[in-house]
Amino acid sequence: MPRAQDLTASDEGARTDGGARARSDEGPRPGEGSQADTPRRRIGRPLAYAPEEERSMMIRAAYRVLARADTGSVTVSEILAEAQLSTRSFYRHFKSKDQLLLSMFEAESERATAQLTERLASAPDPYTAVGEWIRFYIQLAFEPRRHRRTLVMQTLELHRVTGYAETLARHQELNRAPLVRALEAGAAAGTFRHTRPATDSIMIQDIVNNVLVRRRDGIERNDSETVMATIHEFLSRAIGVQHRPDPGKDAV
Repeated sequence: MPRAQDLTASDEGARTDGGARARSDEGPRPGEGSQADTPRRRIGRPLAYAPEEERSMMIRAAYRVLARADTGSVTVSEILAEAQLSTRSFYRHFKSKDQLLLSMFEAESERATAQLTERLASAPDPYTAVGEWIRFYIQLAFEPRRHRRTLVMQTLELHRVTGYAETLARHQELNRAPLVRALEAGAAAGTFRHTRPATDSIMIQDIVNNVLVRRRDGIERNDSETVMATIHEFLSRAIGVQHRPDPGKDAV
């Protein structure tokens, strides 16, 4: 039953003493103005959070629920319970659970791209830059906190999402971009004699991705420094490293 204050002017006009309908062509009383000129009060409770904050809360909640899920499968209800938000809040931002999970993956990938770009931009030479790119991924596999986040991004629930394969391919290309630039700079400087940057970057990316998979499956028995040394030895032969500009620990 509508509240009294929600009734329109025409509803109130219908309540005459004789029960007769008010004339539809009766204009507004002097000084009242038309109904269209009167601001309507917003019905319902105000939003508890700003839209971007609400959206971010759901993405963070999805990550936490996936991190705890034994089966790797989660529901929208579980995510909303974790975020302490309503179903209405969910559909203000996402059409489906797939869209939410894909947004979570994109946010994580964009952060990785920004970190890679910043790290390689500060490298003193191409050789060190390539090493920094590889080290970034090795840290994802071996540093506990980063490894936990990586495991969430590798769940089957996420891989089944519509559009995941295309999004993954796009972000892998973005993450390769600073590596390609480092390989090109090394070729121009004569440091890498045999490199083909575009194709070599894909092969290097496949190598580090395989390390991530081996760590996920529990079959990588070497420590991070051994893995780094193995990749370094292989790449030195593959791309024809002429000399090692900086023998420090940050090199390949």
